[in-house]
Amino acid sequence: MSEINYIKHKKIDLVKWDACIENSQNGLIYPYAFFLNSMAGKKWDALVLGDYEAVFPLVWNSKFFIKYLYQPYFCQQLGLFSKQEITENLVTEFINKIPSKFLYWNFHLNYQNKYFSPSIRFINRTSFCINLNQNYTEIYDQYNADAKKNLAKSMIQGFSYQKHIEIKAVSDCFFNAYGQHYPKEESLKININKCASEAIKQNKGFTRAVLGNDGNLWCAGFFFMSNNRIHYAMAAPTDEGKKYGATHILIDEVLKEFSNKNIIFDFEGSDIKSVAYFYSKFGSVTSHYLQIIKNKLPWWLRFLKD
Repeated sequence: MSEINYIKHKKIDLVKWDACIENSQNGLIYPYAFFLNSMAGKKWDALVLGDYEAVFPLVWNSKFFIKYLYQPYFCQQLGLFSKQEITENLVTEFINKIPSKFLYWNFHLNYQNKYFSPSIRFINRTSFCINLNQNYTEIYDQYNADAKKNLAKSMIQGFSYQKHIEIKAVSDCFFNAYGQHYPKEESLKININKCASEAIKQNKGFTRAVLGNDGNLWCAGFFFMSNNRIHYAMAAPTDEGKKYGATHILIDEVLKEFSNKNIIFDFEGSDIKSVAYFYSKFGSVTSHYLQIIKNKLPWWLRFLKD
């Protein structure tokens, strides 16, 4: 087997890197160079097998001159991406190559990475997905009664589905609704707007919105799209939209739009019971990935958090 090398950010061949992600068996949107550059700046290095046959991004930061690995916001899964079959042994070989200078780890592998080590703490994380390679009526039939009830209510009220809306309008809507859950909200908003804009330029993302009959915004969303997968990345209702279950409408319309296509719709989580229930209402099925935590800090720095 080719050698696994640790490569610092400035020496990564980004063209070969993206080609590896594009052709990986388990490619996702998150490890593309534009995504990592937007959400982590230049603070990501890499483990690379041979001539970019397989890659493993290492997103890092530092505190008190201590370097640590972490998972950026809006970036659900990273880990090993490979053109060849991904085995537990291959994942282990990559993880064993993580430089010892990173004294604290708290990051996510992806749904095709199987790994175990007695020296590492694991958390099994959940995602919810729908296979869109079926008729819309088949997709709709899998909705639960509450989802169908909300959609019926919105049909009575009347609405319009808009396929293009400014990214800023989406992020304003999202952070107005959920910004309190994110630290450094303004800088994060700048980063995700940059990421979303670049995704649209590369045909790897799109915006959608739901409006009332009076033209008022009810719900807005941004979706990443790559490797035959749509990611429900950033969406939220307005106060008015909440009255009419507008998020149900947005999801239903996107599922309808992309039905009968070889695409997976990925809700991106969650382990929060109320959110998990909401995603399950659309007949989604669960998939799992690992969060791994390793703390090699000296005892007097054990309070370090990602």
